[in-house]
Amino acid sequence: MTKKCLLVSPDFPPPLIGGSLVYVSTLVTNTQDSFDILTSIKKNNKDEITKSSNKIIRSSFITDSSNPSRFSLLKMYIFFFFLIPIMIFRTSYKVIIANSGVIGNSILIALGKLLKIKVICISYGEELNVPVKSKTIKNSIKRNLIKFFYKKASGFIVVCHFCKNLLTDKFEIENNKIDVIASCLSLQKFSEKLSITKKKNSILSVGRLIERKGFHLLIKSVLRLREKIDDLTLTIVGQGPYKKDLTAIIDENNASSFILLQTEVDDEKLKLFYETSELFVLANHELENGDTEGCPSVFSEAMLYELPSIGGKYAGVETAIINNENGLVIDVERNSALDEAILKILENKSIRDNFIFNGKKKLLRDHHPEVVGKQFEKSIERFLNGKPAIGFQKKFNSSTPPINI
Repeated sequence: MTKKCLLVSPDFPPPLIGGSLVYVSTLVTNTQDSFDILTSIKKNNKDEITKSSNKIIRSSFITDSSNPSRFSLLKMYIFFFFLIPIMIFRTSYKVIIANSGVIGNSILIALGKLLKIKVICISYGEELNVPVKSKTIKNSIKRNLIKFFYKKASGFIVVCHFCKNLLTDKFEIENNKIDVIASCLSLQKFSEKLSITKKKNSILSVGRLIERKGFHLLIKSVLRLREKIDDLTLTIVGQGPYKKDLTAIIDENNASSFILLQTEVDDEKLKLFYETSELFVLANHELENGDTEGCPSVFSEAMLYELPSIGGKYAGVETAIINNENGLVIDVERNSALDEAILKILENKSIRDNFIFNGKKKLLRDHHPEVVGKQFEKSIERFLNGKPAIGFQKKFNSSTPPINI
């Protein structure tokens, strides 16, 4: 009988919203391996989202990453020490997949050593970069936990090359212990019937309304560009604490007629925005404390809905956008860089068409759920057996290969 894997992931769908939730769910749903998934209690009545061979174990002792209290986190970490050994004693798992943040992953790596079971970590750019850049006591502790425990893990799955480089350059993790598996969409997205009817000079931006997403920079760019493109429009879709600031900028400039901020949008409405927009922009940038993007799944959605993309550098965007092939990667904080990029795409149909064509190819090659599921399956096996990466995974671990090769 084939042994199961144990995934410890405090965040797990439903709902299937948010890049990291879509990512981990798609990985474990599109592989031949079966998983027991230890996660937090559902906050809604929606059905579980995983394949039938997976078993979801929900516990009130597990807390998700949505504003957890220190007490609830401490309770969860203590719970790990008691529950994980019991689960491993009852079920002979072949591996623990740790998707629990720096502190949780460090505990699971330590338990893996004690219980003689290998641990593979899923890591993201923000959770590594903030401990590197931030000077707070909390992040100093996290930085030292990574340095001490992460070298003892059997392998790492990361969503972007930026994250891989942090592990190798800042924490001296061996190159061969890291596989880059790009952000992806759910299989359901690929089965949807599309009705692409683009509205000229329309820009779409989607994401949580927080500072690092750069929505304020994009709004200011659109305000400037209206002098050159008088029918230019922008739609921003998302929720978050930065809503008040963004609304203030829009209102102060009397821009509500051409800049739309949508916070309550269902899947069908979001799909319509993608289908009718001409350009996707995420003006992401790194904050002073290191808060940054990984490889946002919104770029994969843009490719699916035939949108060229613009994204910010200094993060994991370059795993999704190959500059001048399926979009543009720019320094959004450089004067006029965002304005120039938007004009370059909107005013040149041949560039738009080329980016769209290449985006379709890249989506199927790097971001399709069945592709990343197979990559995940192979990565687990190679880390368990201590083998080197081969073939496309070896190439992809170095950098995103050109689309037309």
